[in-house]
Amino acid sequence: MAIATLGLFPSCGNKPNNADIAYKQTARYFAADESLQPIVDEELDIFNLQNKRDSIYPLYISEQEAIEKLMNQEVWLVFTTRRLTTDEESSLQQMKYRVRTYPLAYDALALIVNKDNPDTLITVDQLRSIMAGDVTKWNELYPASKLGDIHVAFDNPKSATLRYVVDSIMQGRPVKTDGNVRAAMTSAEVVSYVEKNKSAIGVVGSIWLDDQRDTTNLVYNRGITVMKVGRGEEATRETCYKPSQWNIAYNYYPLIRTIYALCDDPRSSGTARALANFSTLPKGQLVFFNAGLFPAQAEYSVRDVVIR
Repeated sequence: MAIATLGLFPSCGNKPNNADIAYKQTARYFAADESLQPIVDEELDIFNLQNKRDSIYPLYISEQEAIEKLMNQEVWLVFTTRRLTTDEESSLQQMKYRVRTYPLAYDALALIVNKDNPDTLITVDQLRSIMAGDVTKWNELYPASKLGDIHVAFDNPKSATLRYVVDSIMQGRPVKTDGNVRAAMTSAEVVSYVEKNKSAIGVVGSIWLDDQRDTTNLVYNRGITVMKVGRGEEATRETCYKPSQWNIAYNYYPLIRTIYALCDDPRSSGTARALANFSTLPKGQLVFFNAGLFPAQAEYSVRDVVIR
């Protein structure tokens, strides 16, 4: 009897099989669009404090690269600003993977200019004309401007930021990136570029605008002004809005996008799935709220307050 027990012990036990090793290697990382780094870092920090689990580490790359890693089963979780396409979902289903899509929060695309630029109002139509190359000089928008050529700075040609412009603003027109539009930076580099160039417009996620979280990120007190954006034909102070939490919540600001977690972790108890789930729960949603975004899973009410 003792011999039988000893003979069975190695097969019971502690040696993981190849599938288990492969799963753990994939589960070690998740991917996110680089423009989402500030909020994903905060979410991950709170998750790690609340949960005693195996460590999981972020890969900050372009949105398209992040989704490609999910499709190739190099990660189980990505944070993006779009859902998977029908073809992408079908491809994963054919591989027997089921993707869960978690809407997490609403943020906005913010337009920033140098603090010495007095022209801080713009419409979506005007932005479209700039991106298409139809408008290339500041005095075409503001006749009194003496700033010269408009230089637009983006974070990455494959980023969520540029994709949003193409999908939601351009109305089928191409972005003319061979002229006054530069798309080869990180979000932090976009900010520095605008800070040093009076004629620049930077396009970044509104996540980077909260100076109360991280002084190494964008701050309103530096050489940056956040533009007000309007939907109408004319840019006025009454029709244009900044990407504040209030203006995002009530859809006043026109350049709003959704942040998603996309997860196909095959194990219900996996760390990737746990992080995605945590992001939808009250503590995870509070992270988005405190960062100035509007939580997608939150219940809220508006009350009139009389101050005496």
